[in-house]
Amino acid sequence: MYTLRLTRSLLASFDPDPDTSTPPPTTTRLGDWYVQPLHVGQRDLLLNTSGRTLLSVVLPGEALEALPQRLAVGLVAVLRDLAVPEEAIAAEIDLMADGVIRPTDSRPTLGAMRGLASLASREIARAQRRIDVVGLHRALASYASGLHGRRPAGELAREHLMATTPAPRHRKGRR
Repeated sequence: MYTLRLTRSLLASFDPDPDTSTPPPTTTRLGDWYVQPLHVGQRDLLLNTSGRTLLSVVLPGEALEALPQRLAVGLVAVLRDLAVPEEAIAAEIDLMADGVIRPTDSRPTLGAMRGLASLASREIARAQRRIDVVGLHRALASYASGLHGRRPAGELAREHLMATTPAPRHRKGRR
C-alpha cells in the first residue's frame, strides 16, 4: 500500500473531485510517491519521486489514468540499473499493487523536486533529440539533497530496499 501524491494541477486533471481524506499507512520501503509535471521543450513529462529517498522516475505525460502501473514498470528498470536484487524489487512492486491518490503533503519533498526537475531538464536538453533514459535516471539517482543528509537518492533507495531481503547464505566449507 502506498499513496501517489499529485500536485494540484495534476490532481485536477486526474480527478475533478479528489479524495482528501487521510490515506492508509504506506507499507512500501520507498514510501509515498510525489508526482509533478515536467515540461522540457515540446515534451510533457511527469517527474515521479519517492518521498522517502528522492529516487525519481521520469515518464511521458500522457495516459495519466495508467500512472500507477507505468510508475511500477519504470521503477523496475531504475532499480535494476541500481543493482537492487530481483527479490527486493519484486517485494516493492508487490506492495505497490494497492495504492490511493491524494494531493501532495510535503513541502520539503516538493522543494527537493525543484532541484530534481532542474537536473532532469538539463539532462534532457543536453540530449536534444533522443533522451538517454538510462543516463537521465542515473543522473537523478546521483542527486543528493540536504533533505537526506546529502546522500545520493539511488544509494538511499538501495539501502531501504536491501533491508527487505535476507542476507545471502554462505555454504559451509566454502570461502
